Amino acid sequence: MTDPRVTSSPGPSDAPRGTGPRFGVEMAAAAALDRVLPEAEYRRRLSREARDFLRLERRLRAGVEGDLTRRFCLRAVAEAERVEYSLLEVGARGNRTFALFAEIVTATRWAAKALHALLHLRGRIRRYLGERRDLDGFRHDLDECIGWLAGRLGALLESSLVEAEGPLGLEVPADAMEAAVLQGEDVRWRLPQDLDAGEAEGHPERIADLATKFLALGEELERLSLPAPGHLAALDAFVRDAFPASAAQEARARMHGIQSTYDTTVAATPVEAEDAELKTFRGFVSILLHLLEAVAYLLQIHARLAHDLRSARLRTRAEPILGTADLLRWAVTFLVTSTIQCVREARGTARSVLARYSRVREIALDLPVGRKLHLRPAGLIVRVVQHHGLPVEMRMGEQSVDARLLMDVILLAAGHADSTQVRFRGDERPLGDLQALFEHRLGEDGFETLPPSLAYLREGSRGA
Repeated sequence: MTDPRVTSSPGPSDAPRGTGPRFGVEMAAAAALDRVLPEAEYRRRLSREARDFLRLERRLRAGVEGDLTRRFCLRAVAEAERVEYSLLEVGARGNRTFALFAEIVTATRWAAKALHALLHLRGRIRRYLGERRDLDGFRHDLDECIGWLAGRLGALLESSLVEAEGPLGLEVPADAMEAAVLQGEDVRWRLPQDLDAGEAEGHPERIADLATKFLALGEELERLSLPAPGHLAALDAFVRDAFPASAAQEARARMHGIQSTYDTTVAATPVEAEDAELKTFRGFVSILLHLLEAVAYLLQIHARLAHDLRSARLRTRAEPILGTADLLRWAVTFLVTSTIQCVREARGTARSVLARYSRVREIALDLPVGRKLHLRPAGLIVRVVQHHGLPVEMRMGEQSVDARLLMDVILLAAGHADSTQVRFRGDERPLGDLQALFEHRLGEDGFETLPPSLAYLREGSRGA
């Protein structure tokens, strides 16, 4: 029997025909789950969740032998992340009481990640470049940067404890985190990350692809116009307009992709064992990855403070803790500048690797009779070259351009409107597809006439 005290909601069968789902009832029920959490109740919860995070500051206060270790940084990241998720879950960033603590925790996470990257970088410099005397200045500045960032991390942890003990009134632990769990380095064992990789490890084509991607990213970084070191407004404009945190994160992700692909397809293969220059190339990739990581993480702190804080009062309180002026100087004047210098040094190695593992030749192709190289066929040429990801030089008359760049190809064609022949120089794989494209009249008779080797052009046209 049905309990008459229970009021049942109408089910699907009770809804009038043609009225559709009862969204109003469902949404009202969902909204009822969103309640105001009393601050006193959340204090008790946060005291439990932030305990180990606050114990890290106690550890620093008690003393850490030598430099902060990478393991300390990783533990700081993990604990800050755990507390940050709790704060975000209850909307702490919009709460007057908890907002500053939330910002301190988030900044701690990014600062610890940046310090971990720099500590890793210091080891990679020593491993791959040795004790070169010409790097003495860089090593000195790197040590200074590490010292500054370690100081900022300590200040953030101290500020979090002060905020917890004072305005928040949390139950703060008196004991420090055990020193033993924060010393030494972790060894992380992982299976090869080769889910989407082909079967042939160390294949020359893959090495050429990696060198090409490395050079392309390096070219983009070298095009950055660095501001004058002493002008804070210029540094701020640079990270706002030329190289914001999002661009730094993208560059970091691309370099990480190069390293990951190398490690799963080239490292520890017979090809690598026979070619010492490949390990040098891998060393430059690793060094640049850690430089870009540090830049991206520091700029993330700056972006949050400059653009994401919802209160000018909160920004005024947070800025002295973060040291934003010094942050910009270290991130741009030292780290971005060092990144570009490293790219320039690595360029010769990457080009040498590319030349050795790509099969370069030159071809001359005639345009179809009565046809000009207008926008549509120019776009197909670029798509062929971009599909392979390998550099191809395109020449008309005495002028040449990078065939990966559509605007350059269009301008080249416009400047040689009377030319009936185009020359290409590059790896034989994109050149073979370009030859097939020209033999089929540059697609002027429709995509269905193109050979199977150019099926990706048909698929791309359908997606467009």
